[in-house]
Amino acid sequence: MEDLEELSLEHSRERFGELQGEASADAGLILADGMLYAIGFFAVISALMEIMDGLNPNGWNWGEVNSTLLGCGALLWLCSQSLNDFKRLLPLWLRLALRMTIGPTAWSDQSDRARLRRAITLIVAGSLCFVIARTFQTVEGEIITRSGIPFHWVIYIVGAGILALAAHWFRLLGREESIVIFD
Repeated sequence: MEDLEELSLEHSRERFGELQGEASADAGLILADGMLYAIGFFAVISALMEIMDGLNPNGWNWGEVNSTLLGCGALLWLCSQSLNDFKRLLPLWLRLALRMTIGPTAWSDQSDRARLRRAITLIVAGSLCFVIARTFQTVEGEIITRSGIPFHWVIYIVGAGILALAAHWFRLLGREESIVIFD
């Protein structure tokens, strides 16, 4: 009888998740994870390229480093890792051997504390995207995408999307508090 109740509760949670937007929160988190990882990587590489631009026989010119890009890129990478429970730090073969999931944990499988951490991480990450975009906007020699759009606008749009996703997560967290399960 207990198995039947557990099965019913599991299917009810899945249906509730579909109705209340949990599936979009999960999909958004996967997209945000990838975008943050890419933007953080690009910011760090750009900062390092500036150091190498002034390469002299004595080595890298650390006085030329754009510390904003380097720091924000590293923090954005950490935000990406936080969204994914720091799983990406382990090699893929080890994650498969430990039977760990590759992507972020689904909304229904997360604790309330993990959900709140991810929502706050999204706010921090969205803010960092705006700082990185502003830094790219002020740097000499604007970076243009293939479509002709300045790259800093792409980062602004991603940052706004991440903040919208954070608002969605906080809205879901607010609804979650109003649900009471009676035993």
